[in-house]
Amino acid sequence: MSTKKLLSYVVPLVLEEGKTQIGQSYEVNFENGVKVLNSANTNYSFGSLHQIMLKGIEEVLRKQQPKKVLMLGLGAGSALSVLSKKCQWPYTVTAVELDADLIRIAKAHFELSTYDNLTLINGDAAVQVTQLPVASFDFIIDDVFMDDSVPEFCRSISYINSCRQLLEPGGVYMRNVMANGFDNMKQYEQDLKEHFKDVYSLKHKTYGNRIFFCKA
Repeated sequence: MSTKKLLSYVVPLVLEEGKTQIGQSYEVNFENGVKVLNSANTNYSFGSLHQIMLKGIEEVLRKQQPKKVLMLGLGAGSALSVLSKKCQWPYTVTAVELDADLIRIAKAHFELSTYDNLTLINGDAAVQVTQLPVASFDFIIDDVFMDDSVPEFCRSISYINSCRQLLEPGGVYMRNVMANGFDNMKQYEQDLKEHFKDVYSLKHKTYGNRIFFCKA
């Protein structure tokens, strides 16, 4: 084990920090022997978020074997890592990430370039969900955040409807919502229920995030 990894069990070590071109503050740290990506106020990848993604993806995989995955919001690739370990069948991933600097960080620090089943789009999720082919995915992982908040457009009826249109019949839309970064949760859940046949949510016991599962 490297000296940096050993020291990270005592105190987090900052490997890179700065602000991306779209204004997101970030740190790449070693924490407890693991590289993580943090924003100003929360973990973006491979820390607590990784455990939340693991819980959500495992819930979907209990019921189906997705083969065409759309990932909205990449971060450093926590969800990619979970899928690669859990899916024992052929599948492809299309990932949409607005922030080109996060893509660079994911390649430099988190082995993004090793996923040969990945198609990466550097673009705005709000636009891409209206341009990707209809009914072309069976699993959508929506993890679009600005720091610790869900952007307003992600809560809009038009965005929810566009995500629904991208799913094959029986496909699942999964949305991670931070406990302190979302107001009017009841209205959002009602909006989801108006567009999907079946909607339920699970709360992560440790981190308090709520994960919505919406079946087309």
